[in-house]
Amino acid sequence: MRTIALQNLGCSKNMIDGEHILSYLGSCGFTVTDDFDKAGIILVNTCTFIQEATEEAIQAIMEMARYKTEGCCTTLVVSGCFSQRYRATIKNEFPEVDLWVGVHTWAEELNRYFKTGGGAPSYKRRIGDLPATEYIKISDGCSHRCAYCIIPSIRGVFKSRPVESLVAEASWLYEQGIRECIIVSQDTSYYGRDSGTSLARLLETLLEKTRFHWIRMLYLHPGHIDDELLRLVAGEQRLCSYFDIPLQHIADPVLKRMRRTPSSGQIRALIERIRTLAPDAALRTSFVCGFPGETNAHFLELLHFLEWARFDKVGAFPFSPEEGTAAFTMTPRPRTSTAVKRCETLLDLQKEISRQLCESAIGAKKEIIIDRVSDAPGYAFEGRTQSDAPEVDGKVYIEGGPGAPGAFIQARITGAGDYDLFAKTCIG
Repeated sequence: MRTIALQNLGCSKNMIDGEHILSYLGSCGFTVTDDFDKAGIILVNTCTFIQEATEEAIQAIMEMARYKTEGCCTTLVVSGCFSQRYRATIKNEFPEVDLWVGVHTWAEELNRYFKTGGGAPSYKRRIGDLPATEYIKISDGCSHRCAYCIIPSIRGVFKSRPVESLVAEASWLYEQGIRECIIVSQDTSYYGRDSGTSLARLLETLLEKTRFHWIRMLYLHPGHIDDELLRLVAGEQRLCSYFDIPLQHIADPVLKRMRRTPSSGQIRALIERIRTLAPDAALRTSFVCGFPGETNAHFLELLHFLEWARFDKVGAFPFSPEEGTAAFTMTPRPRTSTAVKRCETLLDLQKEISRQLCESAIGAKKEIIIDRVSDAPGYAFEGRTQSDAPEVDGKVYIEGGPGAPGAFIQARITGAGDYDLFAKTCIG
């Protein structure tokens, strides 16, 4: 049976890969379905960035395997980072899996297994759940060797995609109705440094060659954000004034053990530079708590930094020791319970900061993209401002008025929660 369904796991970058695989098989004559009960082939596209993701991948594989006895499934395929990382060593432990494919060689392996005779994959893929928002992955791999990260071992060194390919994909997405393009990569700000160009040059080309209403960037390394990029964002309304910069920590001894740059002082200077050159920018970051060697003094320094920086959005994650990374054997390692408690303390502080920032927006007029019809009583739609990325940030709940999912509207902010805003459509 040549009907295939996809179970997609992991980050937005991995999600794109899964949709590419699904679209590719569709172009080879397979019928795509969302009903696992009716799928002869089930593809599980996996993540393995941290232990939690690995456990989720294993659970998803076992859940999908039951369709081989309870449904129509005859072939179970596993792709993505978990497959790349473990297939050589654990495939015998999963006899239910018929095919494991790699992150870079999946097309050749699928062609060989299914005898499709398919050619090279294209950029065309199935669009996600949001009607006017989609991601573009501008590179693969990473050339950093952060002590806690397994990605370079799985995906290899950083490699930028050609500008021409990205423009073609972006133009195709616009033709499909996409109006917010989100640029993603393992290290988005490093784009082009391996091929004689830069992220700023790519953004200028996309602005010239496409008509996206918003272009947003995620995953910017703090060491590669220059004034050229900041001035470009500050001067171009179509570029979301939004900087997602995972910092991981602020205490220099911890950053050094993490093999992270730049230093604490340079990070502070970067934040001040962003606030000077792009004063309306929203800043998002993430931190790791409980990294080996992190003391209570280091954590207090992180809390004081949070109070100083007043980020718009913050994520916090307990350290996850990953076999194959330098941090796996590092000591002393704070207890997991300590790491979790530190995350909770940090996020409690950020909740108060976030509420204050949200309340400061009351009365302001904002442009909002409508993502979906709201199921919250009294509100017609859910949307986002330029300061909010989908899935990870807050929402704007919009009272009844003209609009539809995928549209951009003007609305007045009428209320605020810890992370979300409430608004009324501006008419006229």
